[in-house]
Amino acid sequence: MLIPLQPRGRSVTIGSVLFLILVAFFVLHSRNADDVVNYVLKRPASECVQQPHTEPLPPPSSAETKDGSWEFVPARDAEDYGLSQEQCRIAFPKLFVEIEKSVAARKDKPITAKELNSKKVGEGMVRAVVHQGELYVVDFNYNPVTYSRGRATLSAIYRALRAVPNRHDLPSAEFIFMTEDYAPSWPGPIFAYSKRDSEENVWLMPDFAYWSWPEVNVGPYWDIRRRIVAVDDGIAIDGKLQRGIDFQRKKKQLFWRGTTATAPELRGQLMKMTEKKSWASVHAIDWNNEDHLRKEVISMEDHCRYMFLMHTEGRSFSGRGKYLQNCRSVMVAHKLEWREIHHGALVASGPEANFVEVERDFSDLEDKMKYLIDHPEVAERIAQNSVHTFRDRYLTPAAEACYWRELIAQYASVCDFEPKVYSDIRAKKLRGLPFESWSLTPADFPY
Repeated sequence: MLIPLQPRGRSVTIGSVLFLILVAFFVLHSRNADDVVNYVLKRPASECVQQPHTEPLPPPSSAETKDGSWEFVPARDAEDYGLSQEQCRIAFPKLFVEIEKSVAARKDKPITAKELNSKKVGEGMVRAVVHQGELYVVDFNYNPVTYSRGRATLSAIYRALRAVPNRHDLPSAEFIFMTEDYAPSWPGPIFAYSKRDSEENVWLMPDFAYWSWPEVNVGPYWDIRRRIVAVDDGIAIDGKLQRGIDFQRKKKQLFWRGTTATAPELRGQLMKMTEKKSWASVHAIDWNNEDHLRKEVISMEDHCRYMFLMHTEGRSFSGRGKYLQNCRSVMVAHKLEWREIHHGALVASGPEANFVEVERDFSDLEDKMKYLIDHPEVAERIAQNSVHTFRDRYLTPAAEACYWRELIAQYASVCDFEPKVYSDIRAKKLRGLPFESWSLTPADFPY
């Protein structure tokens, strides 16, 4: 039996009307979100800070984990976004140091809804809710410079949640994060890509480039890791087999390219201490001079052709750091003030050293460089330690996903409220957009 179809014009008209109604629904409920009670106190509030939440995810299902026999194998597990909580703890015992510090700071002072609402979400900030393992975007305050960072960060959270089968067991949490290099002065808790030790209100989160960093032509994180391995070890890239470069055949120089504008005193001192040194290839970049850029700028993976790579902070952290630590090269860094999620695994001395630390004024840089060049076996051991620690473990996609789930669970454990997803549950009015819907909205969507 044939069912008569409606005329095409009528279908389009009905569809258009329904679409306009849906858009109006989201706009109205979003604008009225501040006029309703969006939170429910946990029962009882005091219990949420007695012990950190330690079981947001189900136990490992793999037979390999029985009796504690599971072991992280980089070739198999490095890109597994869905490791269980137990597996995450086994694989990355030093990864959650900063989360534990933040939890300890709030042990006797639970985070309240009033505290979270103490200041309006400003430019470059995003407010989100994780409820029963689903991600909702409540507010996205547009900033043209950092817009892609916000999208990347939300995408990474969504990926980490979706990777585990029982994500609904994660506790609900509402949080605000910053898309700038650091968090502003803020009375309540805020997530940020980097922090100083004194900033107890800041909770460290993975930076945006674990997703991608197209603005500096680095691209997806999984892809740059593959290209770095091709330089170091030799693999097929785009159908062409590349030969790896042995550590002792790398250029025996300290390499750095960048702008001094973001940290003129610090980076200016680096330029001064390396000027005309045979062991250094350190040049400032003039981003407005195309001829200069063609001469001085090299791809991120080609940094790995140098034996020594200089890492300096900028306005806060420097996003290139994790790329340098993926190389089988020696990362040299001044004493760092800005923390990142993987810094708990840094070791500056002894047989397990995985980088070389120098003074912030670089006064000991030349002596340490000469020692490393004269003792190539020491340099190679440090470089190999870096690969084992960072490329194969703490800077893997698996580690990033583990960190996101642990951050959400532990943050929720010191909140005394449960966020509401609906501003009006009877009318099914959502406070924010599900991530899947939000990801399809234009940049200037009216919240």
